[in-house]
Formats: sequence, C-alpha cells, structure tokens
Amino acid sequence: MPEFSFKKAERLTSSKSISLLFQEGRSISSYPLRILFNNQGQGQHPVSVAISVPKRLYKRAVDRNLLKRRIREAYRLNKTNSYFRLGEMNMRINLVIQYQHKEILDFETIENGVIKALEKMLRVLGTPT
Repeated sequence: MPEFSFKKAERLTSSKSISLLFQEGRSISSYPLRILFNNQGQGQHPVSVAISVPKRLYKRAVDRNLLKRRIREAYRLNKTNSYFRLGEMNMRINLVIQYQHKEILDFETIENGVIKALEKMLRVLGTPT
C-alpha cells in the first residue's frame, strides 16, 4: 500500500532547513514527544520529517536507533490523515519529531504520542477537523 510508505523524498535532510526549524519553528509537546514545525516545506510531499533522539539522554546508539525506528513506524502508520488535510489546504510543512522521555517506552505509548502531536499540530495550523 503506497499510502503507508515512508520514502526518502519524505525525509527532511537539509541541515539548513533543520537549523531554521530549531530557530524559528513552532513547538508542540505530546508525551513523550516534542514536535517542531514550520510551513516552509518544499517538495512533492505535504510533510518532510526528521526524527531525533538526543545523545545526552541515550548514550548508546542501539537505544537511540530503537527509539527512532519506533517513532518512524508510528509516524508511517498514522500520517495519512495529516497528509490529506494538509493537501486540502495546499500547505507544505517541515517537521522534526524529538523523543523527550528518559526511559525507553513501548511502541503503543509512542504511537499515541505521535497521533496526539499530529492532531495538535493540525489544530495549530488551522486545518478543518
């Protein structure tokens, strides 16, 4: 199913765009995540995403990679609603999802955080619910 894919074109890789997000982006917190976003996205997809797990919280790369895989999968499974609503408004955004909790949580908790954060972000952007 193509709507559940997460292609390379959907990833935010530009260091300039990422640093601009951290400087000027808006922020939303939804346990255990924090989302930074702005509407300066480019490309063919409505959302460009970067996922971050801070090294100061998790020293071991194995732990950081596990959390990034869980966040990426939760986003991949729940992005269709936000794509549809942003596509209706002809809006493109850049997005950074950061993990903020000190313990490694299970997939269900992370997925609930992603869902709530995306809904909050859409409300802030003013899309019809």
